[in-house]
Amino acid sequence: MTHDADLALLLKSCEPIAIALSGGTDSSVLLAYARRHGIRAIAISVDTGLTPPGELEAARVLSERLGISHIVIPLDALDIPAVRENRPDRCYACKRAMMEAVVREAERRGCRAVVDGTHADDRSAARPGMRALAELGIRSPFAECDIGKKDIEALAADLGVPVRPPSACLATRIPAGDAVTRECLALVAAAEALIAKEIPGTIRVRCIGEGARASVEADPAYHDRLEELLDAVRDLGFEDAVIASGGYREGGADAWKR
Repeated sequence: MTHDADLALLLKSCEPIAIALSGGTDSSVLLAYARRHGIRAIAISVDTGLTPPGELEAARVLSERLGISHIVIPLDALDIPAVRENRPDRCYACKRAMMEAVVREAERRGCRAVVDGTHADDRSAARPGMRALAELGIRSPFAECDIGKKDIEALAADLGVPVRPPSACLATRIPAGDAVTRECLALVAAAEALIAKEIPGTIRVRCIGEGARASVEADPAYHDRLEELLDAVRDLGFEDAVIASGGYREGGADAWKR
């Protein structure tokens, strides 16, 4: 990576900083990098009820290992109408509420800046939440230093940070326009956790028809094993469960339609 020095200088110029820590690879690497370079930092996570299983725990474990203060803010995303009703602006409304909470906590603790793990490769993607970051003045050091995903993975290896499979909030498992319910979120979380114990890589369980049917996306190389798990998925409370052709598809809640 050629922008290491720029990254350290940027973080140093902002300290003390609050790092918005999701528990995913990007923000985790940013936290570990700040610790290695002696940047005064705290970590702030938001528990929205939409976080995939294990991410908040990963954030807690990493912060504890690094000796960095970790604050978790509870925020019920289903109290936000745009999220609950799964409107087109769901991602923006959720990200805005989350980051407002992070900014308030950071200011209360005397931080000069809030930073997140958005990287250079994210800039070309359609990410409504990035508008919320800009509106709130949140810095994205990786993106500003032209550091992309491959660079971050190299840093992760150097810093001893596990590279986690791509993740997204559980609401992306529900088709746009269908209400986001606690029942469906719980089914999705349980099904993905069950399958992830048996199959590596990215797993997605999409709820179709208000949770009546599960469409499971996973590496096609493991479809025989996945077929054996479908009855267990149904037993969680789905009326039916099927395997999506082609494996995991990027694109969020409507990816299964394509």
